[in-house]
Amino acid sequence: MPADTIKARIAAANAAALARLTASQPVWTDVRPALEVLPGMTRETVLHAGPPIAWADMCGPQKMGVVQAVLHEGLAETEAEAEARILAGEITVAPCHEYDATGGMAGITSASSPMAVVHDAVHGVTGYSQLFQGPAAGLQDRALYHAEARKRWRWLEEVAGPVLGAAVRSGPGIPVKPLMARSLEMGDECHNRNAAATALLLNALILPLCDTCDDPDRLAAVLRYFHENEQVALVLSMAAAKAMTLAISGLPDCSLVTTMCRNGVDFGIRVSALGDRWFTAPANRIEGLYFSSEWTDQDAVPDIGDSAIMETIGLGGHAQAAAPALQHFVGGSFDRASAVVRQMAQITEGPIDGFRIAPMDFAGIPAGIDIRKVVQTGIAPVIDTAIAHRQGGVIGAGQTTAPRECFSGALRAFGAALAKG
Repeated sequence: MPADTIKARIAAANAAALARLTASQPVWTDVRPALEVLPGMTRETVLHAGPPIAWADMCGPQKMGVVQAVLHEGLAETEAEAEARILAGEITVAPCHEYDATGGMAGITSASSPMAVVHDAVHGVTGYSQLFQGPAAGLQDRALYHAEARKRWRWLEEVAGPVLGAAVRSGPGIPVKPLMARSLEMGDECHNRNAAATALLLNALILPLCDTCDDPDRLAAVLRYFHENEQVALVLSMAAAKAMTLAISGLPDCSLVTTMCRNGVDFGIRVSALGDRWFTAPANRIEGLYFSSEWTDQDAVPDIGDSAIMETIGLGGHAQAAAPALQHFVGGSFDRASAVVRQMAQITEGPIDGFRIAPMDFAGIPAGIDIRKVVQTGIAPVIDTAIAHRQGGVIGAGQTTAPRECFSGALRAFGAALAKG
């Protein structure tokens, strides 16, 4: 097949994918336990962030999280029994992305986890994300940390999930894309900074919450949850981004990335035309600031979490100039952030209508990462992210880049698929 014909096919497929991203209308419609909503989920399944990884190769936070989830679900009595059941294959441990879901940091999602359900009726797809868990106390004391984390899980399952679900179901749902667009204009980049988005989300929820929750203590607890955790809206943005990328998955000849995620060991991507096939490379470390002087690089694991789904649709690191305050965490400046945005435009298909960066004269965000352009330019996607402690918990924030090896491997496979077609 002539090279010009192949290029034309790819260009048409990529343009169609960008049009689908623009046309998507993800709406928050519900909160339900993972067992009720995730396709293929079972009581004996625990999900994690990032690409697939063998149990023996998992980083500390994910291993501990999976074990605690097994205990939390009543599938084992002790940590040793939990690990034995995992090694025996009696517990399925798999990536969130393979269940149309996303999970922040370690990404641990089990059967009873309350999931934000975000549906795009335009393309008939649904993305899911666990509710924001918030910080757990006692990081230096492993037993205390686990107890506090599981207490938080129970509260999300018994209080936050049901209360939020009832409020959202009482109306037509909450459109997430306009919320993200507006928060961009208010100083968020929708990954590391979500203060504006969380305030907007609470504003949209306050009347439905008051109308549907007649228990003042539960209502006060949920309002406090929003007040104390500025990252709550990230959950909705991640689920919306997952729905948006599902809308462009499996398009023949399309070289755009549909998944970027990390498990603290490997970084993984998936590409539209190549379906569910993973391409991985070692995850990079994160450059940034720690929340306390007691933490150092020796305490941190490499890049981890499914939140890079935000960069996959052009937000986060690709929209850094929308949130100049974040430059404090990477030792940068507004000029540096603007330069990053322009650099990301060199490896993407184009802007998504409605997502604008106000400080850059309302420039569109650079969305639709093209594996060909990453390899051709040598420019890797920039990712804004948090820093996880090797024993669990968030200890800092900053930025990193995706390893280019993922994209070169995907491009070779993409070329082979085109040759066969």
